[in-house]
Amino acid sequence: MRPLHYLDTARLGQMTPAAKDAQLDFVRLSAEEPSSLYFEQFLRDGFSAWPAAYQERFPGLHTWTGVSGLKHSIRQLVDAPDDWQVLLASRSLSLVNLASSCMFRVCRNVLATDLSWPTYERAIAAKARLTGNRITTIPLRDDILRRDWTADDVASHLANAFTEHRCDGLFLPAVDHLGIRLPVRKIVERIRERSELRFCFIDAAQAFCHIPLDDCLEFADFIVAGSHKWMGAYLPTGIGLFGQRSSRGIIEHRMSHLGRTGHIDDPLFHFTEQLDAGELDGHSETANLTSIFACAGAVSHQLNTQANVPATDAPPIDERLAQIPRPTAEWHPRQPNESFRSRIVLFESRIPDAKSVCPEAIRRTWLDAGCIVTGYPDGRARVSLPR
Repeated sequence: MRPLHYLDTARLGQMTPAAKDAQLDFVRLSAEEPSSLYFEQFLRDGFSAWPAAYQERFPGLHTWTGVSGLKHSIRQLVDAPDDWQVLLASRSLSLVNLASSCMFRVCRNVLATDLSWPTYERAIAAKARLTGNRITTIPLRDDILRRDWTADDVASHLANAFTEHRCDGLFLPAVDHLGIRLPVRKIVERIRERSELRFCFIDAAQAFCHIPLDDCLEFADFIVAGSHKWMGAYLPTGIGLFGQRSSRGIIEHRMSHLGRTGHIDDPLFHFTEQLDAGELDGHSETANLTSIFACAGAVSHQLNTQANVPATDAPPIDERLAQIPRPTAEWHPRQPNESFRSRIVLFESRIPDAKSVCPEAIRRTWLDAGCIVTGYPDGRARVSLPR
């Protein structure tokens, strides 16, 4: 059997050893000590608050530093300012709904692109309809992939559209699911040269632990991400970050209101916020906590990797692509301009009938060649390059 050289981590993250150990020991803890007197203290204060006997029995949970500790580690991981807020939820979609609710409190027309993840796009469009506001969607993908647009082309095009359509909000993916990395800084700066931007919402699901988030942290009012892709937790935990002075108060007020009225339907979000604030509500809905322990393990792994692995110049993407085992010679990478490239690479088949092949057949074809990919109905395959 041929070895599998590449795993499409952008679709389903590879679980890091620390995340695996944390998950297994939490399951064992739940089975062996379901009502331990030490459990709430452990949840709040972390592994160090446990008696030595518990630490010896469940060593895989050593990466758990409490909810506050996990949030601090996430800020540290992405170099977010210490005063930025970190939110945890069972689904990133819960945080998308929260952010879009905040966005449409101050925006009437939000500019988006055809690079948005469809589930998020539908959720934001539904929020726009509910609040009597609008989404203006600008096509970009074909221009970037087939017309060799540059970052300047995209920034100018979106700034012109923002002005022409009288938009006041912006929703962008930092990296889209097909690997296009948008120039967030250039886009926002170009828009602000000629228009007022009231709220910038960035989807960093494919960017978190994949590319630096410096530009997102500088310009975004709200960033949404998840632990199960590039971070390597495997189990999904939604992660939200915000802290801009201009919008922080709006988000905190809206979050408090939606929490009190029950409009945030996410037990893990409510539980972690209460635990972090030290005010557990005994009547709150039961939350599945397994994912946040895997998340803590993955964060610890990523931080250790950053600290202990020397920075080296990675081989050029083209060189790495040449090493990918392909089913046939007809599969070629569809690379955008260098400024848009990420470690997610799109391959297209030059066989005329390839576009009619179903995604699962594409995946099986690549699997036979020793490569795990995500197939798409238009004859495309997506490969995620490991570090």
